Amino acid sequence: MDPVKRWAGCGVVALGLLPGCAQPAVSRPGPAQDRAAIEAALRQWPNDFNAENLAGVCGLFADDVVLAYPGGPDRDHGEFCGRMRTLFDDPASSFTYDEPEIHEVLVDGDLATVRLTWTLTVRDASGHVLETVDEDGVDVFRRQADGSWKIHISHAFPQDQG
Repeated sequence: MDPVKRWAGCGVVALGLLPGCAQPAVSRPGPAQDRAAIEAALRQWPNDFNAENLAGVCGLFADDVVLAYPGGPDRDHGEFCGRMRTLFDDPASSFTYDEPEIHEVLVDGDLATVRLTWTLTVRDASGHVLETVDEDGVDVFRRQADGSWKIHISHAFPQDQG
């Protein structure tokens, strides 16, 4: 067979195979939509917390999350959710979070970093305010297989009260 015809034949076969090998482009949200989804999740979280919706509170955090807070050991998902359950079951105190003040959301591919401030108010059974704590935080979000965003690393720390 003539080498030119052989190469031409191979080219036609290759061109015929390409459409079958092509995969449809997966539509992914852009950074603005990712930022909006993360901010919406963060704004929903205090509603879930204040309603003592344990599934909603724990649902913001990835199964492999690491939560760090000064003065205590790092916690994993199970420890955090257990702590929330204990908090919600405490009849002597109530805890409420205000909507967070989101200072910055940086999205890069499947990771995002958020810098924010939370305000926690602790009340006794009569409703008297025992303490109000402003907590700065840095959270690293990771996109999940289903496209949702969950916190992978959370570092919160109280603002200097002095």
